[in-house]
Amino acid sequence: MHDHERGMAGHEQKITMIKKVVLKKYNTVTDKEKPMKYMHFNSSCSYTALAMLLEEKGINTEDTEIALEIGLPWIFDRRDDRFLAGPNLQGAEWFDIYLNPRGLRMLEESIDAESVPDYLVEHGHCMLGIRLPGNNGKHAVVFHGYDGSYRFYNPVHEGSGGSAELVLGKEELMQALDRETVVGSLIRCAKNRHDMRPVFERSVSVLRQNLKEIEGFSGTVHEPDEYRDAMDRLFRPLLLDGISMLKLAGEKDLAGRLENVQRELLQFLKGDRSAALADNISLDSLRDCAGEYIGLIERHIKGDTGDKQ
Repeated sequence: MHDHERGMAGHEQKITMIKKVVLKKYNTVTDKEKPMKYMHFNSSCSYTALAMLLEEKGINTEDTEIALEIGLPWIFDRRDDRFLAGPNLQGAEWFDIYLNPRGLRMLEESIDAESVPDYLVEHGHCMLGIRLPGNNGKHAVVFHGYDGSYRFYNPVHEGSGGSAELVLGKEELMQALDRETVVGSLIRCAKNRHDMRPVFERSVSVLRQNLKEIEGFSGTVHEPDEYRDAMDRLFRPLLLDGISMLKLAGEKDLAGRLENVQRELLQFLKGDRSAALADNISLDSLRDCAGEYIGLIERHIKGDTGDKQ
């Protein structure tokens, strides 16, 4: 749904905080009456948006609770040449792991941008990814009403200064949409619980593949611009999302050691990038961390998770 989130400062001219509005069609409550759902880990806007949708169904939860119940810290996936972990595992495939035992599922519909405004008004509460000015990638928001403007609950980190609600005119909305926009809503279904063992077993294999490709990439000198794609495609799962997931799972020591490698990587990126990455970061440390991470996943498969919270 989304793909990335950034701070919202600097865009107040296009964003107004909701004060005291009750939209007749949707019986929307005000911010003072409705507790805000905040983001609690890196790029968790889609998981926070899901928590917002669930609140409309009478289920009070948070992005962290959803992630932990899914087992998100222990999942790595691969799509083509891109490795994924943490908040990049989003959409019906992953959300339904949490939703199905509750008799719900995520209905995703791909809507032509020109049809999105009418779709929102007709269907009511739903989530979608939009592109905000000055931000890279998409940010998940929850549509909750229309009163001449399109109103969205906006997932932000508490204390970030970001607005809890986006209010967009039609032209602003159209500029924020992809040509084809995936819109997600919750519908009822038969209760079902997913067998997660194959997912976690695949994660072990994917994490090993990810490490192998990092080692191969790091041993070669690249053009400076090649690192931009590699950061998201290869390094993000372990050295960004993996760190936030380990912290969420209470594995702070391992997260800290990965942060040491992350600092080395960031320091290299600040330079001219003329040498091989392997000469500038500790691949031995990264191997040890990846091996320990695999051990934690295997422990999780066996159900021996301990108590690190």
